[in-house]
Amino acid sequence: MELGYPVGVRFHPTDQEIVDYYLQNRAALGDQFRSRMKNLSLSFTHRRKLSPTAKRFDRKVGSGTWSGQYSREVVAEDDHSVVIGIRREFRYEGVRNSRQNGAWLMQEYQITSGNDATTLVLCTLRKNPRKPPPPPTDQKRSVVKMTQG
Repeated sequence: MELGYPVGVRFHPTDQEIVDYYLQNRAALGDQFRSRMKNLSLSFTHRRKLSPTAKRFDRKVGSGTWSGQYSREVVAEDDHSVVIGIRREFRYEGVRNSRQNGAWLMQEYQITSGNDATTLVLCTLRKNPRKPPPPPTDQKRSVVKMTQG
């Protein structure tokens, strides 16, 4: 399907656009909105509390977890005093001394008006540009030695 965008156009919405358009519409329209977004690198999910009375949320994934770094408010473009959402930054922390620790970053967007127990959030994932690639394994080293000598 041709969208008619020029070559080199990159999908890079602002925090305000993510909360105001994508997250608000998904909360209002449900699965009708999901079908329009199937090719985007965004993921909708519901946060779950660790227990019904807990203040913290369960962010376990695989053998690791998402560790919080910081959060900030997302304000409306037209009215700089209205907070429309919250953006939180996380980094992946796996088992101790894992090469994957810090290799992935996640941004979580939340609408400020909502039930905290089952809040719908929008997440974006990306590789950490500051994390160097893991060193080659023994198998890769032997291939390099064979090709060099």
